[in-house]
Amino acid sequence: MLLRPSELARFWELHPKTVYLWIKDGRLRAVKTPGAHYRVRSEDVPAFCDASGLPLPPQVAVTSRRAAILGGGPSALRTIRRALKAHGVGAAPYPSALEGLLAVAAAPPSLLVIDAAAIDVEEAVRALRRTKATRAVPILVYGAPSAARAEAALRAGAGWAVVREKDLAAALDAALTP
Repeated sequence: MLLRPSELARFWELHPKTVYLWIKDGRLRAVKTPGAHYRVRSEDVPAFCDASGLPLPPQVAVTSRRAAILGGGPSALRTIRRALKAHGVGAAPYPSALEGLLAVAAAPPSLLVIDAAAIDVEEAVRALRRTKATRAVPILVYGAPSAARAEAALRAGAGWAVVREKDLAAALDAALTP
């Protein structure tokens, strides 16, 4: 979730310019929108609050976990959504792998689930591991055409890789269990 600096200022009972100064000084991380507005990622707020002694805004405290799903057929998506719902994790499906990768880079999810048929998985996983924002995002690859391709995805940095769709629910349970 992205927050406006003015929202944070209102909650902390500060002048909005104070929050903008913290952003410009680099004390509070923010992203710039295409319209040149600053937005603060909800994931960055708790650490800033701890370091600054400020209270945690309620909209940040209730942020739920979410998973991004790249590609996938209807039956696989049903299986994935069912497993995510059982763990209290929201789903954000992206039929276009490129659109999904861009969204994941902009706002890293709690889990990334990739259909091996939708994209060159090894290259995508390597790119995600090289990017600072997505380096720690757990990745589950499913639908690999062979055990060798699943093994290649694991070597590239995926946490889990399954060949058969019937193994997908068990892999999701493993990925979502702390």
